[in-house]
Amino acid sequence: MEGRQPGDVRVPRSLLIVSACVSISFGALFGLLADLQKALHFAPWGLGVATAAAFIAGFIAQMLLARYADRGHGRAMLVFGVGLSAVGCVGVAAANSLVPLVMSRALLGFGEGMFMPAARRVVILENPLAVGGALGRLAAWQTGGFLVGPPFAAFVADAFGLRVPFIVLAVGLLATMPMMFRFAVPPAGVSSERAPMRLLLRNAGVRAGLYLGAGLTVALGVYDSLWSRFLKDLGASTKFVGVSLTLFGLPIPLLSGRAGRLTERFGARRIGALGLMGAIPFIASYGVSTVPWLIACAAFVHSVFDSAVGPASQAQVAQSAPTEHIASGQGLLDGVGLLVAATASLVAAPVYAQWGKETLWFGLAVCVAACALAGAPRRLRRPGTPRSTPVPAEPTL
Repeated sequence: MEGRQPGDVRVPRSLLIVSACVSISFGALFGLLADLQKALHFAPWGLGVATAAAFIAGFIAQMLLARYADRGHGRAMLVFGVGLSAVGCVGVAAANSLVPLVMSRALLGFGEGMFMPAARRVVILENPLAVGGALGRLAAWQTGGFLVGPPFAAFVADAFGLRVPFIVLAVGLLATMPMMFRFAVPPAGVSSERAPMRLLLRNAGVRAGLYLGAGLTVALGVYDSLWSRFLKDLGASTKFVGVSLTLFGLPIPLLSGRAGRLTERFGARRIGALGLMGAIPFIASYGVSTVPWLIACAAFVHSVFDSAVGPASQAQVAQSAPTEHIASGQGLLDGVGLLVAATASLVAAPVYAQWGKETLWFGLAVCVAACALAGAPRRLRRPGTPRSTPVPAEPTL
């Protein structure tokens, strides 16, 4: 780490590439979920079940396995996470009913739930002086992969069939797996704490990060289960849905790194809360608009604010958690977020069917506002104040 200056961000490119590949599989299934419902002939409630399966599986993986990245098993988690994601893609391609689709979706969620805590631990330890910027860069590649998924899947499925995109993705994930064998992820320290999640939940700073993360993931749960169905009900085509998803998240990979650096200057809680508050008017607007291209344009601006929330919540938890529980903190953040997203995805479909889009989107706006207020700082933090317990610099490669 000699010669490193504050703000100097270094993230292994191979880790960024594999993170993007794992996320592409989620984006592909996101964009084709309504088409899979039609092809496999399952009821609309199955959309929520299929979506929730990935979130619940990811929650289980994060809560049970994230701590092992802190204990020296990070490389195994990286490798097996990518492998399970590939198997999940094969399962989606082979699914002939709702049940195997749900099981395959769960494998995708479990694979990502193993991969991300270890990946973030590598990034945090590699960048002790620029945690926010480094996590923002990782989030940018992860989100960028997710955004590539829907248009890629839509155009490949249109040309070659609904199952082909997932076969291609499975092959791509297996091809990237050898990159993960080169990482050594050493333990951050020795702790006698047998229940790190309980310890972290008692930390007020960690809880603030959880609130911020929940404000983002409650919305993601609704988008994941209903965005495709919502736009199709307004007359949009499959290709338009794929393009709209790309527009929705395009600012995130472009701005997440910059947003992460802003957290280092002005405080993660402040940046995260402002991001959530800025998104609220756009979420409410989806309940009154009936023109798909106007919704897509609003979503583009909306995601400018969302680009700040992910890095801010991750940085807030990373800066508040004890150094021996770095990966556990990230696992808790993602685990809680996945549980919130799963609940939102299960609730969203019946709310949309029973009471319509106005109730759905206005209700979501209220939930996001509550999370923003809960995660906002209680007092102003002086810009540039460092974390009280710096993350130690350790070699990761």
